[in-house]
Amino acid sequence: MLPPQFAILELATSIWPALALRAIIKVGIADRLASCPAAPGELARDLGLHEQSVRRVLRLLSGYDIVREMRSGRFELTRIGRYAARDTRESVADFVRYAGEPWQLAPWERLDETLRTGVPAFEIVHGSSFFEYAGSHPEVGELFDSAMMSVAPLYGAAVANAYDFSQASPIADVGGGSGLMLRAILRAYPDAIGVLFDLPGAISRAPQVFGDEKARVRVEAGDFFETAPAGAKTYLLSHVLHNWDDERALKILRNVRRELPPDGRVLIVETLLGDKPNRWSAGNLTDAQMLSLVRGRERTRVDFEAVLAQAGLRAIRVIPTSAAESIIECGPRHAA
Repeated sequence: MLPPQFAILELATSIWPALALRAIIKVGIADRLASCPAAPGELARDLGLHEQSVRRVLRLLSGYDIVREMRSGRFELTRIGRYAARDTRESVADFVRYAGEPWQLAPWERLDETLRTGVPAFEIVHGSSFFEYAGSHPEVGELFDSAMMSVAPLYGAAVANAYDFSQASPIADVGGGSGLMLRAILRAYPDAIGVLFDLPGAISRAPQVFGDEKARVRVEAGDFFETAPAGAKTYLLSHVLHNWDDERALKILRNVRRELPPDGRVLIVETLLGDKPNRWSAGNLTDAQMLSLVRGRERTRVDFEAVLAQAGLRAIRVIPTSAAESIIECGPRHAA
């Protein structure tokens, strides 16, 4: 058995293989290996790289089941590693690139200052909120959007499979970005119609996202801090509220509540914080990311119930999905 210090050392150095994975995506190695196995010399020749460096990084990643070294000396992508190639269906390459960007990592280096002040480390480093920064740096905003689009199908299908949307139409996806979540639901329910609602820049990719579903979608530009789209029966808030503190989350919920019909539902899709301590959870991980990046947070069911009550809503049930996310089904809170 290894000394316990090794567990700390493994955690402390876990960023190294993550950045190595990002490197083989950036220089094209992952895409090249997706077509066929190749030796480090072939990769160096074809991509203009340094052969010995290529070999050393690939051997590192072979220990993480990203690539496999063959007896011939060639390397191939594993079943897991193929999702690091851009052309693989449901690739997460853009998310890997986003996670390792210097502007993304720098706040984590200053997390100690957040512990002292409560101010998101992103604001300490960059002097503005994340969303302001992304708006003024188009390349950041584009990569962030691409990263979110790369992981959206993973939970979009899970939500569509976990909840019965057969009586939910019309469905308004509030803050729905490019519409990947709404697309997954409409594909699973071909009789449903939807509304995609977000800021003009966020919905700009929608025409490329929707295929045959396009005729069943109304794309509407707007600000969820000001209003919500009218005329829906079900309002979907997917990965929206965790970006904001309770005060701003309450504004969003109140705008949705204003448009909600008496028999309507609000579906909140988030990674819930659990009540079981001392274990790894996706919720704790993304909550720490929220702490570093924005003024929002992940919440427990009790946290949500408190905000929902102020918005005139009540939690009916929590529905788990096959992904890390849960669905909180909410309805109107009627006056006594």
